[in-house]
Amino acid sequence: MIDQSVFLNIRSLTSTEMKAAYKAYLNEVIGQRGTNYENLSSQPLPSAVFDVLHVKNIFTITDIEKVKLVLQKLEEIKDKATSRSTEKHAASCAKCYLQKYADFLEYCEILKTKPIYNFAEDPDRPFISEASFKKIVTLLERKKNIVLEGAPGVGKTFLARKVAYQLIGEVKEENVEMVQFHQSYSYEDFVQGIRPSEDGFTRRDGVFFNFCAKARRSPDKKFVFIIDEINRGNISKILGELMMLIEADKRSKKYAIKLTYSEEEDEKFFVPENVYIVGCMNTADRSLAIVDYALRRRFAFCPIRPEFNESFKTFLVSRGISESNVDALIDKVKAANSLIATIDNGLEIGHSYFCQTEGADDFAAWWADVCEFELFPYVREICFDNEELGEQIINKLR
Repeated sequence: MIDQSVFLNIRSLTSTEMKAAYKAYLNEVIGQRGTNYENLSSQPLPSAVFDVLHVKNIFTITDIEKVKLVLQKLEEIKDKATSRSTEKHAASCAKCYLQKYADFLEYCEILKTKPIYNFAEDPDRPFISEASFKKIVTLLERKKNIVLEGAPGVGKTFLARKVAYQLIGEVKEENVEMVQFHQSYSYEDFVQGIRPSEDGFTRRDGVFFNFCAKARRSPDKKFVFIIDEINRGNISKILGELMMLIEADKRSKKYAIKLTYSEEEDEKFFVPENVYIVGCMNTADRSLAIVDYALRRRFAFCPIRPEFNESFKTFLVSRGISESNVDALIDKVKAANSLIATIDNGLEIGHSYFCQTEGADDFAAWWADVCEFELFPYVREICFDNEELGEQIINKLR
C-alpha cells in the first residue's frame, strides 16, 4: 500500500526517494514493474537520446511540463532516425519509459488535490491533545469498536468524525456512515427487517447491513460507522446477532451466520475486517440505560473530558474574543467543573457551549446569555437534589 503522504511534497524528495516512490507506483497503480531505471541507464544509448533524456538525473525532474517537453524531443529524434537504426530503437524505449514517469508525476498531482487527513495539521481539530487523539485511533485499530463517553458539550460527535478521517487517512465521506440511536430505533432499521410495500411486505436491508456490503467490495479500504447517542437505544435489541459478529476476532466468513429475516438460500452475513465502529455515549443523562457488560466487553471505552487548552484559547481569540476575556472564561468554567466533579466528573461542562461565538463582540452580553439560558439550567438539572451546591457552581460562573 502506497503511503500517499509521500506524494504531497514530491518536489522536495531526493532522487533516491523519488525512485522508491516511482517503484511503488509501478507495482501498485500500473501493476507491473515497467522498464527498470538501472537497466535503461546501462543501455548503450546514442548521444542524441542520452542528451535529451539526461538519464542519470531523470528523478530530479518533478515538473510534468518539463517531462512532456523531453517526450516531444524524443519523438523528434525517433522521427528523424532511420527505420531500423539503434537510435530509433533507443528513442522508442526511452519514450516508453519516460511516458510511465510522466504518468507517475500526474498521479502525484492528482493525489495533492485529495484531502489527506492529519490531525496535527488540521486547522479545525478537536480540543484534545494529539497524544490522546492518537491513543483513541490506536485503540480503534486494535479493538475495532470504541465508545467515546463524556458529558454533553465535550465534542464527542465532532471528534468521532476526525478519528474516522485519521484512521482512513483522508477525508472520504463515502467511507463514513453515521446514525443516531433513540428509543424507537430497531433491529429492522439497523440490520434487516420487513417493511410495507405496494405489493404487501418486503424485506429491506438496514443501514449497517448495506454499509458492510459496501466495505466488502473494497477490502483494502477502511470504513467507519459512527453511532451517535449509542446508549439511547435498546442496544441488545438493535444489534441482535451483531453482538457476536462485531467482535474483533469474529470478523471473517468463518463466523458468518444466517440473519433473523434471511431465507434459506440467502448468503450468510458477517462483519468484514475493514469496518470499524465508533459510538458516542452521553454520561450525563440519568434517564439512559446503563450499557450491559456483554457490550462493554466488545468495545473499548474512551472517556472524553473537556480540555480548555491552548487550542481552545486560540480558537476563541481567532473569533474576536480578547485574551483577557478568554482567560476569565476558562478560569470560571474550570472552577465550576471542580465542584461538578464532586458529583461526577462525567457531568462537567464541555467546551462546545462556547463554540457558537456569534455576538461575542459584546462579550459581557454574550457570556450572560450563555450562562442564563444554557449553563445555569444544566447546572440546576444535575444538582436537582442539592440546590446549595448548584448555587455555588452558578456563582463560580457569574
